[in-house]
Amino acid sequence: MSFIDIVRKMVLDSDIGARAVAEMVSKKYHVLMNELNSENTSHKLGADLLEPLMKACRSDAPMHHLAASMGGLFIRVPEENCSNTSLVKAVKEFGELIAVYGQAIEEGKLSSNDKKRIRKEGQEALTAIQELLCGLDGTAEHNPRA
Repeated sequence: MSFIDIVRKMVLDSDIGARAVAEMVSKKYHVLMNELNSENTSHKLGADLLEPLMKACRSDAPMHHLAASMGGLFIRVPEENCSNTSLVKAVKEFGELIAVYGQAIEEGKLSSNDKKRIRKEGQEALTAIQELLCGLDGTAEHNPRA
């Protein structure tokens, strides 16, 4: 899935709806949808609109996609001490990684699609675990590379 398709999906799947998102970022709905259409060559999404779109949608999916495509990891640093929610999320994501991996190796051969699914689940598990670790010290100044 292309980056623009990730952003389009984020807007379309938003809890508030795509029309409300367009209004929040001061765009006409049809203009925003044209900008988010990867096949439209006359309208392009400006990079300066990405942050307001993510805030309106309350999603950081594009950041995860960008980080993963560059071999990195996007970590939302918690503002408060680690909560049980962070622990549950980390365990859940790790469980999903193991389930996908287990299913793939049971079949005997890892297809390119299996590897893609395992990498996706692994990325999500790493993110959840790092968020948990960052939350332990309760500071937003934690450096994930440390």
